[in-house]
Amino acid sequence: MNALLCGALALAGMGPARAAPAAGAQALPLGPVLYCFVGPNTQPPPPGNLGNCSTFYQGASSYSADFDIRNLPAGNYSFVWTNDNGLVLPCTTKSCRTTYRGGMPIVDVVNVTYTDLATGIARTLSRDVQINSPL
Repeated sequence: MNALLCGALALAGMGPARAAPAAGAQALPLGPVLYCFVGPNTQPPPPGNLGNCSTFYQGASSYSADFDIRNLPAGNYSFVWTNDNGLVLPCTTKSCRTTYRGGMPIVDVVNVTYTDLATGIARTLSRDVQINSPL
């Protein structure tokens, strides 16, 4: 009887089982996150919601950066996309693509401010873009 009671107490003390993340896996962010992938790229997009916002691929005449807000709750939103220089990007949805000229190192920051039209609450997400240059 003591062995049975001790076993039950040991199991209860362990709490709920949680799987450990696989080696190299990105943790799942809670709430909205700004996904980014820059191409051409020597690396494929990694799994998860962050992407790869840098590339060291040499020789391209231009590069594209694809952005997408992931984990955004259902609702009606407005979106304003800007870059590090304050330039408003021509995007009006939760996704945006911007193009950069090749042949030079580029460091940029892309911001998106999304506003919940039902509540008026606005939040901003940002990602650093790196093309052939350290951040």
